[in-house]
Amino acid sequence: MNATPEEIPQDLAKLEELLLRGASTVRQVEAAERLVLRVSGLRDWLIANHFVRKYNDDSGVFAATDFESAYRYANELKRTGGDGALSESGLNESHYSVLGVAANLSGKIANSLRYAVHNIDEEDAQLVAESLLYAFGYMDAVVDVTGNETDGIGPNAIEYDRRTLEL
Repeated sequence: MNATPEEIPQDLAKLEELLLRGASTVRQVEAAERLVLRVSGLRDWLIANHFVRKYNDDSGVFAATDFESAYRYANELKRTGGDGALSESGLNESHYSVLGVAANLSGKIANSLRYAVHNIDEEDAQLVAESLLYAFGYMDAVVDVTGNETDGIGPNAIEYDRRTLEL
């Protein structure tokens, strides 16, 4: 039985429990659900547009994100109205990129991560990287996007800059 959007728990711990129950035991889908749950703007957009739904069947109560419909809807907004339409709907470019990654992880959309992460901000990039690690089985790995450098520039970034200056 489909539940109404008002039945989606406001408590994030309860929502996470329901989403992971719905995704269990497919680690990649769990990673996708955890990712969108942690990106508050995207999570709120998905809930407001009824892409997160609560279900009740013989196995019990669970929740799931309709990644395919959400991704297609966001793409249609972008196609017909550009970035302005996405923004007006409450979805920024970084969250749109995160949605592309999550849809890919969920197995509902076959898109290249290479194209999904162009406009991702630093905070969302860290969450995406952690979700990819989770999906690959490194479920407790964390990511340091600044390379443990106080100014955010580590040896790889310095070497990259050096190589590009030589071109």
